[in-house]
Amino acid sequence: MRRKKKSRRWFYWALFVCLVFAAWQIWRSDEVQMRFVYLWPYQEEIIEYSKKNKLDPFLVAAVIKNESGFRIDAKSKPGAVGLMQIMPQTGEWIAGEMGMQNFQMAKLAEAETNIRMGCWYLSELEYEFGHNRVLMLTAYNAGRGNTKNWMEEFNWDTDFGTVEAIPYVDTREYVRKVLYDRGQYYKLYKNRIDNY
Repeated sequence: MRRKKKSRRWFYWALFVCLVFAAWQIWRSDEVQMRFVYLWPYQEEIIEYSKKNKLDPFLVAAVIKNESGFRIDAKSKPGAVGLMQIMPQTGEWIAGEMGMQNFQMAKLAEAETNIRMGCWYLSELEYEFGHNRVLMLTAYNAGRGNTKNWMEEFNWDTDFGTVEAIPYVDTREYVRKVLYDRGQYYKLYKNRIDNY
């Protein structure tokens, strides 16, 4: 009797482990990840404005995922707006630099305008920080001024790549997540994008 109970327990335990393993494999499958974790709404706009600004579209998708979770109505406590979470004063500056006529803040809540302006700004940061993704993302999250101050204070140059050295915990985590998510978007979508 005891042997039967023991063998049943082992059977159920083995069955449970197999089910958990199978569920994990299904969850990790590309199709499930694309449907539930690495969604890519606004793909056409992201690719279009990434190309126009010579940006990596997978990186832009990762920025949007971490900034707003692809929610067009996202608004932060400090006042950042839209998919790419552009601050109003930054939006005004970008609009001026881009030569956008009659720019109004309400435009930041429009998906295409937000992506267009956010891609332009990322491209500017990429150029300003010597095509260094870690510095570009640090500046996008913590501001250009903070990033330049840290470069001076800690003797970072455009070869800087130590994410763990970023002094703000939130910015450090942000940069780490965006870079990781960029890799995931690339892995999942690289063969699904024309002319990449």
